Amino acid sequence: MKIIPKEEADAYPMLGQGRYTKVHIWLLKLKPGEKLIIVKGVDWISKSTPYKVARGVAKKYGWKLIARRSPDETGWVVKREE
Repeated sequence: MKIIPKEEADAYPMLGQGRYTKVHIWLLKLKPGEKLIIVKGVDWISKSTPYKVARGVAKKYGWKLIARRSPDETGWVVKREE
C-alpha cells in the first residue's frame, strides 16, 4: 500500500460501481474542443469499439461527441464539440 499526496491523488480517478470504465471517466473530463486518444490494446481491450460508450456519455449529458478511428489505425479519437 502507498499513501500519495493530494496533487497526485487528483490525477487518479476513482472508479465507481457499475459500468464506469477508465474510458468513461476520461470522456467525462473532456472540455469543448478537446480530443481523447484511446489506444487499442492499452486503454481499450474489448473486441468491440468504444463508440457505444461515447454515444452513451453524449446522450446522458447532452454533449456532442465525435468518435472516429485514428489515422494510424492504433485506436480511436473522440472529440467533444461545443
